[in-house]
Amino acid sequence: MLRLLTACNTPSQQVQTKVYYDIEGFIKSQIDVLTKAKPTVQKTAVIKTETQQQTATNINWAHELELFLQADINKPAFKSSYTVVRPDSLTYQYTLKPEEEKLTVRSLIIRLDAITQQPQQVEAVMKTKNPLYESERRLLLVGGPVGAKEWRIKAYQITGFQQLRFFDRNDFSVKAEVLTSQPQ
Repeated sequence: MLRLLTACNTPSQQVQTKVYYDIEGFIKSQIDVLTKAKPTVQKTAVIKTETQQQTATNINWAHELELFLQADINKPAFKSSYTVVRPDSLTYQYTLKPEEEKLTVRSLIIRLDAITQQPQQVEAVMKTKNPLYESERRLLLVGGPVGAKEWRIKAYQITGFQQLRFFDRNDFSVKAEVLTSQPQ
């Protein structure tokens, strides 16, 4: 008689415990909410000295919020890379330890709403530097109630610069306001 032995490898057993606040889970849930709601977004982008303004409802939210997903520090390899400070029960502050300078996310601050425990504000600083390239991005996301039961991103901004070694520095800024959807 032949017996087959299988290891316990169900997806639920492979779930990693989150060491830091689950910003990835929050952003992914917001991508779903915003994709369904199709709110109007007013966006202003400044690259160097050129300004562009846009109002749109047809937004690819996964693409739009990609940098906020990149600010997630809940990766097994990062579990001891950040110092954690809790100045109060609603604030999480994570700062990259000096010996971990190669990691992109330098700091992450999450401020929760006292009633809903949802992120009211998320701030992150991301830096990349090597002999050929340097960049810095400062992210800010603001959430709040929409109606009686829904929590949603209300505004976000990304500011920073990129610089290739032998070229001028390119400063940029993107600010967006997510307006409440109109009932159809």
